[in-house]
Amino acid sequence: MSLEDIKQVKLEKLELLKKAGVDPYPAKSWRTHEIKQALENFEKLSEEKERIVLVGRVMAKREHGASVFLDIQDTSAQTQVYFKKDVIGDYDYELFSKTVDIGDFIEVSGFLFKTKKEEKTLEVEKYRMLAKSFLPLPEKWHGLQDIEERFRKRYLDLIFNPEVKEKFEMRSKIVQTLRDFMVGNEFMEVVTPTLQPLYGGASARPFKTHMHDLDIDLYLRIAPELYLKRLLVGGFEKVFEFTTNFRNEGMDRDHNPEFSVLEFYAAYKDLDWLMNFTEEIFENLLVQVFGQVKIKYEDKEIDFARPFKRARFNDLLKKYCDLDYETNSEDEFWNKAEKLNVKIEKKVAKPGLADELFKKVVRPKLLEPIFVTDWPADVLPLAKKIYNSDFVNAFQFFAGGNELIKAFQELNDPLDQRARFEVQENRRAKGEEEAQRMDEDFIEALEYGMPPAAGWGLGIDRLIAMLTDSHSVREVILFPLMKPR
Repeated sequence: MSLEDIKQVKLEKLELLKKAGVDPYPAKSWRTHEIKQALENFEKLSEEKERIVLVGRVMAKREHGASVFLDIQDTSAQTQVYFKKDVIGDYDYELFSKTVDIGDFIEVSGFLFKTKKEEKTLEVEKYRMLAKSFLPLPEKWHGLQDIEERFRKRYLDLIFNPEVKEKFEMRSKIVQTLRDFMVGNEFMEVVTPTLQPLYGGASARPFKTHMHDLDIDLYLRIAPELYLKRLLVGGFEKVFEFTTNFRNEGMDRDHNPEFSVLEFYAAYKDLDWLMNFTEEIFENLLVQVFGQVKIKYEDKEIDFARPFKRARFNDLLKKYCDLDYETNSEDEFWNKAEKLNVKIEKKVAKPGLADELFKKVVRPKLLEPIFVTDWPADVLPLAKKIYNSDFVNAFQFFAGGNELIKAFQELNDPLDQRARFEVQENRRAKGEEEAQRMDEDFIEALEYGMPPAAGWGLGIDRLIAMLTDSHSVREVILFPLMKPR
């Protein structure tokens, strides 16, 4: 039978319910227990013959003459329910038999008992349809064989793969643990604009839209950084934001155009404080969620015991790429990229080359937690320079071969910031699309004075992919962007 034929049969069942005076989509349920609660309190509820009401989706249907067994599932668990003709009555049983299908949501009331096979079961006295389904559930969900379909139809993935549901429950717990830690350390949670007249705070190509009422172009946020720093100018000393960034870039196991971040700023703090605080964040998170600081990721054990390793950007570049950022020319960087078979499709200058080589050659080797410090100033134009140096007070944090965090000693010198933006605009004029923009409003804010501060940004999706031992960030994003069929 075709899908359309099945849908037509189900629509006829819907009409049958309506003719019988049944509302197939009632507004309220009278549930008394979640299925898990009923099973956990089975002995007490069955001994006391307490009438209970359960709800859930029908997952299986087994007919035995004048009786039917159903498996129903709610968010907490699955259980068996038993329909018997001489208990619910001829009319209701016949209507039930003709209209209830796998996939429907129903409400059942009755008493708990054990079958001859010692299976905990609810004997149904009354039932109600809560939501009639039109499309049949797949008989079998094939996991990784249907991975694209799983992402497109995440709702089916969640129904049939308990481990997927557990990942998103874990995601919620991780985010809440991080939020609690920030609030517990006297940070204030804030919200900054998603639609911005000028994008900034990162090197990326934005998504562009238009507001008709004001007849202006706007951009989806690529980062919240410049707005959060404005709050430091305004007198707040410790602020954080869980937010979504949007970058008009490629998709792969580490990237989705729409992604989640935690970003915070702390006035009067330096990079050493920030590294120590990062260690505290991970220690608290892992102990709260897993009870220990070791995790399994891609068949390897990663130990987050403090202190984490530290290394300078240029030292790692020398070690793994045989390049020195201070002495090797841009041409030498291009030659090395070619020699190492590193494809760089973007039009970039030496800073971008160095960053790309680091990402593709060095980063996969950084399995143990490590702070990589002292980045070239031209790679991170919003970070404060090390005195008398072309490098900046910044670190990126890596674990499991993943870049998880960028953190800066924030640049608060408006003259230096203007000069750095001018360099970026120069690069943009030469075709580097991801170069940062000159933001006059932000520079004006700095001219009013911003205190010394440390800033920190964490990629939530990458973190959760690592902590749940997932191969791709798409596995931990409920609805990742998919290419249209």
